[in-house]
Amino acid sequence: MYAPPLYRSEELAQQHALIEAHSFGMLTATVDGRPHGTHIPFVLDKGPGHGPHGRLRAHLAKANPVVAVLAEGAEVMAAFLGPHAYICPDDYATETHFPTWNYAAVHVYGRPRLMDAEEELRQLDDLIAAEEARRLPKKPWTLDRVPRELVEQFRTRIVAFELPIDRIDGIFKFGQNKKEEDVVAQIASFRGRPSDSSARVADQLYAHNAERLG
Repeated sequence: MYAPPLYRSEELAQQHALIEAHSFGMLTATVDGRPHGTHIPFVLDKGPGHGPHGRLRAHLAKANPVVAVLAEGAEVMAAFLGPHAYICPDDYATETHFPTWNYAAVHVYGRPRLMDAEEELRQLDDLIAAEEARRLPKKPWTLDRVPRELVEQFRTRIVAFELPIDRIDGIFKFGQNKKEEDVVAQIASFRGRPSDSSARVADQLYAHNAERLG
């Protein structure tokens, strides 16, 4: 990942938080000498027993050519994109600026391991639970509401794997190179837009400049 020092994140908790909030990532691997990307949801495990950087768990279609790479244990990368937005020069308080893009992203690298049947079922349960938790106070949907034979039929078409995180990179580019008055103007602009994504960008602009904004 290209991440200038001003924007690079070395905080594991911050990197983990982005993955958990934006868990639908892109798994990339080299298949037959060519790059291959697959978009799938991940579960992040952190804390004792999961290595210094944590681990990811996920599943994908058995027919996906990436499965062969996973079985070999070759290094792969999972990329997660957080809040991002176009920055218009009109949103600055001072002159003169060029349009740019603010964004947050985390890249994870590691060598995967295929799961056994018991681990695979646990991964499905954990993934569903994590996503259902985002819909509270709705009563969570659980896998045991599906007839067992249908669950087993579904599982014949997927492959689950874990990805111990060997290396993790993060970039959080949110106006750290701009004057304080320009960041304040951008925050006000995004706060005035009626969308959740704009509010998230405003939050990031403030969070990454809070010490100098006061």
